[in-house]
Amino acid sequence: MKLRLCCLSLLLAGACPLLPAQSPSPMTPGAAARFLDQSTWGATPADVAHLQAIGPSAWLGEQFAASPSPIPDVAVDARTLDPVREAFFTNATGGHDQLRQRVAFALSEIWVVSNVKLRAPAIPPYLRLLAADAFGNYFALMNDVTLSPAMGHYLDMVDNDKPAAGQEANENYARELNQLFTIGTVMLNPDGTIMLDGTGQPIPTYDASVVQAFARAFTGWTYAPPPGAESHKHNLKNWNAPMVAVESNHDEGTKTLLNGQTLPANQSAEEDLHGALENIFNHPNVGPFVCQQLIQHLVSSNPSPAYVQRVAAVFDNNGSGVRGDLQAVIRAILLDTEARAGDPPATPAANEGHLREPVLYLTGLLRGLGAAVSAANNLPQYTAIEGQPLYAPPSVFNYFSPGYRIAGGKLLGPEFQIQSPSVAMVRADLANTLVYGGIAGVQVDEAPFIALAANPGALLDHLSALLFHGQMPGDMNATIATAMAAAPDATSKAQAALYLAASSSQYQVER
Repeated sequence: MKLRLCCLSLLLAGACPLLPAQSPSPMTPGAAARFLDQSTWGATPADVAHLQAIGPSAWLGEQFAASPSPIPDVAVDARTLDPVREAFFTNATGGHDQLRQRVAFALSEIWVVSNVKLRAPAIPPYLRLLAADAFGNYFALMNDVTLSPAMGHYLDMVDNDKPAAGQEANENYARELNQLFTIGTVMLNPDGTIMLDGTGQPIPTYDASVVQAFARAFTGWTYAPPPGAESHKHNLKNWNAPMVAVESNHDEGTKTLLNGQTLPANQSAEEDLHGALENIFNHPNVGPFVCQQLIQHLVSSNPSPAYVQRVAAVFDNNGSGVRGDLQAVIRAILLDTEARAGDPPATPAANEGHLREPVLYLTGLLRGLGAAVSAANNLPQYTAIEGQPLYAPPSVFNYFSPGYRIAGGKLLGPEFQIQSPSVAMVRADLANTLVYGGIAGVQVDEAPFIALAANPGALLDHLSALLFHGQMPGDMNATIATAMAAAPDATSKAQAALYLAASSSQYQVER
């Protein structure tokens, strides 16, 4: 009996020495498409076949090794980000680094900066920073963003000098670093649920004095001087290099941070910054707080507490004693049993998945329909009128809040915060334009769909595989078949099917 239990335990771990090694079952096409919907800008038939051939673990390895797609600069006096926004769509639809792009974009919606305040030239270096750090360590990301001139300008850390007597340091970055980027405002259990005190009230993570202590710890930084030039107390704007310290501007007093940890007096600006970031990085909230948001962006708006806890445990320790390993976290998110439980032929649970935010809705359609996107294109305007102007969220709170609730407050639905009746109409208009009209810089070849229109069942099966993981609902299938039957010719039949599939609520909610 003991031998059986031992073997069962090893079998569950994949390492029973008494049984022959078992190869994992290959992914079905639908399961592969669903995995790609969670990890790329949209599944394509070629990517589905490749993932089936090598398996998800090897695919993740390929993606971790892929170099970042290029992000163009804009002129130093540019007033528009249009070239960068257009490049986003060429990269998203055709780039080889699909997972890096998805993760970097998710990070940009956590570590928010915005063209609303920042000039256009500040944005590309910041986007490159996020892409470079997407598969690194979360502490390195914290450090790099903290010293980014874009973030420094956006949240006022740059030229934040030690306060004069009776005054206080600027708290903007110190507050948002804690509240939005790392730990949140209340203590969390390891599974992301809110920790309560003896009276049933949430326990705060910090108070105003702690925020001011962090603000003082982050004093003394300014823009980097041009190469070879002398640094001054306050240098001119430079978006292309990390900020530099000016010790005379740094507050050298003691600072009491999270959990009563104190930074000693007379430390340098760099020592205080490093100590402050370590204090936050080692807080127990970081894993569940960050991992829940990454799960929401990639897989599901409503992950179970158990799912959050499993991924947060990997954040705390990647298996080799390393904290904050983002590659390990991403693997854990995408390969978790809860993420894969709804893979075809299984059916996702009712509360799984998430509404496709505007960029995901558009890129998923473009990739699914095999669209070719030129370097110059008009795609950015379509996400902007849906409430998601690229790289210009309205505030540091992003386009939508991770805590936004729908269905009477029972379910989280972050992306629904920018969904409205007018936006729903815009999405339908977009699908109509894509199928019946045309978007500048975009070419959709409808010939393969027209060729299948003579056999409605074959066309519907093809659309089901492209856009619904092979699980187009039966009532939707019947509705589209009826519309096709009423169309006069093959082109009209194909276009009716494409439009109804692309504009459907079943497609807009990715499950």
